[in-house]
Amino acid sequence: MNRFSKYAAGSVRFEVIGGRGERFFNECVNADLPVEHVQPTETGYFASVPLRDYKRLRPLARRNRCTLRVREKYGAYFALLAYRNRWGILLGLALCAALMMACQDLIWNICFIGFTDGQEADVRAKLFEKGIYEGAFQENSRLIRVASEIFTESEEYGWVTLNFIKGRLVVEKTDREKPPEIMSRDLTNVVAISDGVVRRIDLAGGYPQVVPGQYVGRGRVLISGMRLSSYERPLYSRAEGAVWAEVRSTYVYTQPLRGRSMLPTSECRSYYKLYLPWGEAALYGSVDAPQGASRRVTRHPAAPLGFHLPAMVEETQVRLFQETAWEMTPEQAAAAARAHILDAIRMEFGTYEMISETPEAQVDEDAVTLSLHVVVLADIGKQVPYEASGEEKNAGEAAQEAYALQP
Repeated sequence: MNRFSKYAAGSVRFEVIGGRGERFFNECVNADLPVEHVQPTETGYFASVPLRDYKRLRPLARRNRCTLRVREKYGAYFALLAYRNRWGILLGLALCAALMMACQDLIWNICFIGFTDGQEADVRAKLFEKGIYEGAFQENSRLIRVASEIFTESEEYGWVTLNFIKGRLVVEKTDREKPPEIMSRDLTNVVAISDGVVRRIDLAGGYPQVVPGQYVGRGRVLISGMRLSSYERPLYSRAEGAVWAEVRSTYVYTQPLRGRSMLPTSECRSYYKLYLPWGEAALYGSVDAPQGASRRVTRHPAAPLGFHLPAMVEETQVRLFQETAWEMTPEQAAAAARAHILDAIRMEFGTYEMISETPEAQVDEDAVTLSLHVVVLADIGKQVPYEASGEEKNAGEAAQEAYALQP
């Protein structure tokens, strides 16, 4: 701090030539002049004094017949004195101050709080569509409107706020609490979607119509939503549950041995565009995206070396595809056909357990046909709206008539 104060005040390094030098310095001490760094020379002395006290040395020097010569000037005053005729510096400072005043509503950085990477990318894309990004000017009314639109368009957020604080736009949200699902009161049946032998019933509601070890056909009612009481009156309940059965089936899939497909290459081109406060600047002539190429657009703030600038960078990545011929061995084709069949079983039953499988492959000149005989343990129950059979309708009508005839 002492060095800084000395630089701000300024100092002069001078030389005392001839005369009575020693008496001159004694009078300086008596006059409370802070003379420092006195060094003798062949013709006199070197010394330093603060800039404000240099003029007070002249009378003392004349009285002692000494000549003073300034040898070095040090301090902020002399540094600024060199720029006294350079009006461009003052003009630049004035323009900088005016520019800072004009950029009070400029967005330098967007900070997302509480968002995952996927949510941040989604919200950033929505903000860009509304004209809100790094390098754009903000308006409080528009920020309030956009926050309300993002909240109403999404089912994930409990609320969304956009707060602009000294060049930084802070985006905050809370997750919306999902309301409890209201269980349906509609009557249902559980029917079989495939033939099989019942092994286990996980009942959640309704009245089972089959028992473990029983063979059932496709469309058979497994769990009913109605049964008759001991008084021949119908009792209704929503049928729910899983019926696990052993299913035997054969799946066939034909896999070609040769073909041509559009496959991605390792070549990926990037095209950049800058979004600045007063417009946008493309750093390319045109996007060269031939037919069959895929595009991916990402946007991120311009922050070289971690310093955020009031600008946004849009990157367009173009990945090239080319038609490629491929060929499989019979073993590879059989493995691919098996994978397709397992996907089909998963699409049909969902979660299942493979008990056994017996493959039969037929190799032709251009393809392999795989017949896979499988035995799986799967849930074959499907919940459908309740439909009463003829016997159930008659029983219900009879119970209503008997109830009406009671005294």
